[in-house]
This record gives sequence, C-alpha cells and structure tokens, in this order.
Amino acid sequence: MSSCECKGTEDPGQGSILYSILNRGARCPQGGAETPAEHQLCPCASKRKLVAIRAPQRVFKAASEVLVKTFKFVKNVPCFRGLPAEDQLRLVRNSWAPLLVLGLVQDCVDFDTVETQQPSLLHRILTHDTERQERVAAEARDPGVPVGDVESIKMFLVKCRGLRISVKEYAFLKGAILFTAETAELECRDYIQALQREAERALYEHVRTVHWGSTGRFGKLRTVLNTLRSMDPEAVAGLFFRPVTGRSSIDEHVLSMFFER
Repeated sequence: MSSCECKGTEDPGQGSILYSILNRGARCPQGGAETPAEHQLCPCASKRKLVAIRAPQRVFKAASEVLVKTFKFVKNVPCFRGLPAEDQLRLVRNSWAPLLVLGLVQDCVDFDTVETQQPSLLHRILTHDTERQERVAAEARDPGVPVGDVESIKMFLVKCRGLRISVKEYAFLKGAILFTAETAELECRDYIQALQREAERALYEHVRTVHWGSTGRFGKLRTVLNTLRSMDPEAVAGLFFRPVTGRSSIDEHVLSMFFER
C-alpha cells in the first residue's frame, strides 16, 4: 500500500483558529504522546472522488433490460433448469453483477458519469443544523460510487469490445460465470463445479477450432472471465441501480427481474 502523498508536508495554515477547528476530533487513536503532525487532516482524503451516472433513469432502464434478457438466457439452459430451486436462486444472487457487466458489453450499452457534489468539511460544520436532514436524504438516495471502481468497469467494457467476442463465446462465458461452485450453501456443488469446467472447456474448444491461428485469444478470454468474477456487486449496484432504487434491497430488485416473464 502506498503512503500518503502529502505526508510530511507542512500546512501554511497550521497555526490558525480555523485549522484548529477543522482538526478537532481528527486525531489518530494511537497510544503515546501526540505531536502536532498527528492533528493534521490529510489533504489526500479530498481526492477520494465519488461519481454517479449522468442519465440514471435511461441507464437504469437499459441495465434492467440487459439483466432481464440475460436471465431469460439463463432460464433456457437445461442444466440450470434441472437444479434445485434454492441452488438456482443462490447462483443468480452470486452471478448477477458480472452477468450484467458482460451483457452491457454484448448490447453495447454506454454511459457517462458525473462527479457527485460532496460538501466540504467546513460547509458541513457551518450548516450542520440547518441542512442535516437534506444532506442525509441525498446521501441515502445516491451516495455515488468511487471513481476508481467506475473507471475499472469502463476500461473493462472498452477492452472487451476490442476483442469482438462472438455470440457463442458470450454464451460460454455466461455459463462459466453462472455455474460458480464457490457459491455458498449449494446443494449440488459437485455437479455445478462440473458444469463450470464444462463451460470453460467448451470455450477453449470453440476458440481452438474457430481461431486456430490466434494462440493468445483463449488467454484473453480467460482474463475477461477472471475480471468478471472479481467484480464488486456493490459497485455495480451503486452505479446502475441505486441512483433510481435508492436504499431498497438490490437482492429483491434482481430477483424480481429473474422471475419476470
């Protein structure tokens, strides 16, 4: 982990009354004597930007349509239909986020983001009593997503589109994502693990047959698969759904789309 970029720098306003007010309560909870440096607020904290979708209603609708379409594909997979109902729901809960992101690639869904307006510490201090309710309501409705998470998703979409993934490759990737044996409390874990391996083997055989001259393609698709499996569901939900659904249960929203006919 890298150290703070502004560690050890001097604050020209260190001796001011305002400096003392802003640093009150920001001391590091460590034992031993405290030095003046331990009272300083790190300016790097201001670089932790949050962003949100610029057109949340439009993107929410597009993302929901992608997920509904993906779930229709999933429910038409015979091996999935043959699983116990509880295992089906566990797999859906575990895989909806990477399946959605992959579907956004396939359906060429684009989106723009805008930095959310976070009030400064001084502003929060001076307006705490008069604007507290409005601020709490705004944060509950749309707190935003860390810019690093959003940039990772955007970069992933761009890279995937550059691969020109075929319909069959998308199908095999979805199968490998859906059948994740690491999902908790599965009744048919061994069978699901076998399905996951079969999906990955089918992807390999397809690439070897169709792209026999491209030795690195399967490796690139494996990287796509690994990236999808590491997707943070909270970041995906916060970007595409929470600006509209607020703090309501994402699990309920996802399952409602799964059961949609």
